[in-house]
Amino acid sequence: MSFLQRRDRLLASLTRPLVLFSGGAISRNYPANTYPFRADSNFLYFFERPEPGSAALFDPAEKTVTLFLPERTIGDALWHGEVEPFDVVKRRQGVDQVMTVEALEAHLQSLAKGRQLDAIAVADFKATARARSITGQDLQFDDATKVGRGEVLEAIAALRLRKGPEELAEMRKTALVTHEAHLAAMKASRPGVKEELLAGLVEGAFARSGCVPAYGTILSVRGEVLHNHDHGNTLAAGDIVLLDAGAEGPAGYCSDVTRCWPVGGAFTPEGRDVYELVLKAELHAIGQVRPGVRYRELHLSACRVLAQGLVDLGLLTGAADSLVEAGAHALFFPHGLGHQLGLDVHDLEAFGDRVLYPGRERSTQFGTAFLRMDMDLAEGMVFTIEPGLYFVPAILRSPDFRAKFRGQVNFDRAERYLAMNGGRGFGGVRIEDDVVCTATGSEVLTAAIPKGRAEVEALAGA
Repeated sequence: MSFLQRRDRLLASLTRPLVLFSGGAISRNYPANTYPFRADSNFLYFFERPEPGSAALFDPAEKTVTLFLPERTIGDALWHGEVEPFDVVKRRQGVDQVMTVEALEAHLQSLAKGRQLDAIAVADFKATARARSITGQDLQFDDATKVGRGEVLEAIAALRLRKGPEELAEMRKTALVTHEAHLAAMKASRPGVKEELLAGLVEGAFARSGCVPAYGTILSVRGEVLHNHDHGNTLAAGDIVLLDAGAEGPAGYCSDVTRCWPVGGAFTPEGRDVYELVLKAELHAIGQVRPGVRYRELHLSACRVLAQGLVDLGLLTGAADSLVEAGAHALFFPHGLGHQLGLDVHDLEAFGDRVLYPGRERSTQFGTAFLRMDMDLAEGMVFTIEPGLYFVPAILRSPDFRAKFRGQVNFDRAERYLAMNGGRGFGGVRIEDDVVCTATGSEVLTAAIPKGRAEVEALAGA
């Protein structure tokens, strides 16, 4: 589906005019020193190579799209190079007209003809403030209930949730780059190596292919810290490296992959058992993907596999179904099975439960409450499958959890894992792939990245 077709479909679903903002360059420390520009994903979905500071008006009554761009100045040409004139952009983007964004309010007043305008909040607080002023709506980017009017969010989500062939092609490209990055880190993982070196190899592989990290690279031997962005540890024999990293390509589409491997070549017996259990749960969940399957059921199914494995390891006591129902498994698997993936690494998460929990209530149970979506799968949806097992001191030594699960969790045995690696602890294992729901089952976009135990052991420190 082309950008023009996407815009036409959005126009057909709107009931009143919508203003979208690309967002602008955001300062890192002083005004002229900005982070690299990345357009808001909703804007990026409808326009090719958006410019910083641009906006667009979708007018369903007139069936037109007007693009608003910054004025072209000599100063811009001096510092950043000449940019396309408005008439060239108009032809390339296939919009009805191009106007100056500096006079956006005046242009919108003329074009709207007294009609109420909608808008969507973006990460750039200045652009969101402008959207609030124009629409009179209470828009907040960090509050899913105030990102935009519900009907507008649902209209955009209906387009973005199911990926077309051109979108999957972009994600396959980033999967190849992510493959290269993970292999580079695996092969360099020897005792004495710093985590920061491995992180540099990962992000260097992205840069060599014209990509950027889709999110802050998670690379650590402290894998029990789920979003661990610290890279200050030195690898030692017995450690398990957890790498959660994915590339984002120039079109904005991304990958999100987690792999784990032992430092220097072979898992310890405990590491081997935990790794193979997590891999079993991941493969089990992937094998159940097909249209109409509820994602929450995939999650619970993986939980039952993990719970039975933890019983076999002597860490849980009881029947797997009962342990999952009580939430005892969540002391070792305290997050959800995955999330939507596309232009955002947590695709459409800014739209909140209105889109990701359609007509359903989020669980309040520890662990299951963190499940990022609860929807029925449909052909073209792309999402992650990422079960894990972790030995988190704050969880396993919690007086409340010890009292609640004293008959179901073997806390004494868990202490043995917390004492490993010189008292630093076992850490954690997570295995994550990017999966497309197809008409008959699934396709794993990241299947080429090694994850069999023998494969990763052979590569680690090679």
